[in-house]
Amino acid sequence: MKSGSSYDIDLKNINVAECQATETSDLEDAQVVYEGLYIDPQEEAALMWKLDKRLIPMLAFTYFLSSLDKTNIGNAYTSGMKEDLKLTHHHYSNAVSVFYSTFLAAQLPAVMSVKLIPPRYYMSTLVFCWSLITLCNGFVQSYHSLLAVRVLLGAFEGGFFPAMTLIISMLYKPEEQAKRIALFFGSAALAGAFGGLIATGLATVRGAGGLDGWRWLYVIEGLISSTAAVWLFFGLPKDIDNLSFLNEHEKHLMTIRTKQRAQYLGTESAFSWSYIWDALKDVKVYTGFVIQFCQNVVLYGFTTFLPAILKLGMGYTSRQAQYMSVPVYILAAIVFCASAFLSDRFKLRGPVIFGYNIVTAVGYIIILTVKHSGVKYFACYLITFSVYTGPGLNITWVSNNVAPHYKRATALGLNQMFGNLAGAVAGQVYTSSPYVAGNSFSLGCIALANILVVSQMILFRTKNNNREAILRGDRPDKHIERKGDDALDFRYCL
Repeated sequence: MKSGSSYDIDLKNINVAECQATETSDLEDAQVVYEGLYIDPQEEAALMWKLDKRLIPMLAFTYFLSSLDKTNIGNAYTSGMKEDLKLTHHHYSNAVSVFYSTFLAAQLPAVMSVKLIPPRYYMSTLVFCWSLITLCNGFVQSYHSLLAVRVLLGAFEGGFFPAMTLIISMLYKPEEQAKRIALFFGSAALAGAFGGLIATGLATVRGAGGLDGWRWLYVIEGLISSTAAVWLFFGLPKDIDNLSFLNEHEKHLMTIRTKQRAQYLGTESAFSWSYIWDALKDVKVYTGFVIQFCQNVVLYGFTTFLPAILKLGMGYTSRQAQYMSVPVYILAAIVFCASAFLSDRFKLRGPVIFGYNIVTAVGYIIILTVKHSGVKYFACYLITFSVYTGPGLNITWVSNNVAPHYKRATALGLNQMFGNLAGAVAGQVYTSSPYVAGNSFSLGCIALANILVVSQMILFRTKNNNREAILRGDRPDKHIERKGDDALDFRYCL
């Protein structure tokens, strides 16, 4: 099928009979071959491996540090910060919540900036700034200075994850995204585990260098985060559409992949307000961010308050609370990575979220009704099934089902903005041990999320069936114009 240059495909010599002769069992694959958009699977696998080696470890490590810096207040609180700063339960809850005032505001501008500011400069600057702020957190002397530092931290951390998710959606096909995003959330789970280990190790430090252990927790993590800023600066490309670390043949393969996803990515390079309007009038954008909010209540409530739940809610010591949290996070990482690979393999998002939410709901019911601390601790392991799986697969689900680029960017920005409002809410419902109100609220959110997940699955299945009927000629097409995810050949991921 190739002629002349090894990179060019001569479409004139391809006819319908030759397309049919491919003997492919999948009509879509045959269409791709016919249009000259075929990529040898081995070449594509090698290309994906090169992308993965370059980008995924760097982004996963940075998100690991972001999660560590964002949630280490829970470890610091049970390791001496409460006493040193004379914090009450309400002070701690406010410190958790105020972070999200600026964290939320940064979400939508972040996704709109990805094509305007080279990722190398934009994302490395965010990381460098938040690493300095984390380091400064080790020197706060009062409740009010703690609030100020948390506000600044949220302003710079808020833009990183939505921008990172959008970059993944620009480089990978929808069915390739969940496993990559799983590695990011898996790294976040490991951040919880490492935070507990570091806090356990520093718990006995008293006065070294004039700083107590919880202060060293922030100083060390701030210094480590600064190394990620350097890695991003030299590792991220200036232009997502023209990756400099690829050779000419690999760039050609990326061009073919882009054409294969024309409806998903869009053909317009210029921003238009119509894309924002398209997102704002799309019902699945709203159901998507309500699901994200519900799943994030579990994520932020559990990860931020787990040490306090173990210590104040179950009666364990500070040291026990720190190291007992480690295996809980490790299980969360394993569960999410495994579920994401299965989700990509079978191209299913909703059923996985729904099933894992059932397990998490059982965990909350146990922790709310049982008195024995050991059984409550076992319930923490059940809760982890949705802690990262729910938010991670849902954001992938949104990314898969919204097109083209700027509409998807808007949907992701709104999803993260309103979804992460859960962080502020979690800080206000987890106010005092044994955290019955917080755990009950999380259980209610899981129930609501599952209702919406089922609703979306029914909606997407119905739309897919309707489009197939129109293409077969069994039903008239009443739409005047179709584009992006409204196109007849666009199929929603269930």
